[in-house]
Amino acid sequence: MTKLLDRNETQAYTWKENPDDIIVLVNRTNKNLILDLPAGRYRLDAGRRMRTLRSILKYPQIMALVEDGSLAIE
Repeated sequence: MTKLLDRNETQAYTWKENPDDIIVLVNRTNKNLILDLPAGRYRLDAGRRMRTLRSILKYPQIMALVEDGSLAIE
């Protein structure tokens, strides 16, 4: 059973992310990219942007695309 919070209590956890952890990935190519992420495939169309968490950079496919200039971080 879940305990309801009193008005004076605060939650220890929140869904809000640290704004410093949020980045924008930009597809700098003229091709649509298919990103294979743990949650499934994500299509990032040519010239489009994707707002995401900085932790996406730990995936090898994403880092390879950043390093070759296909994706830019803003």
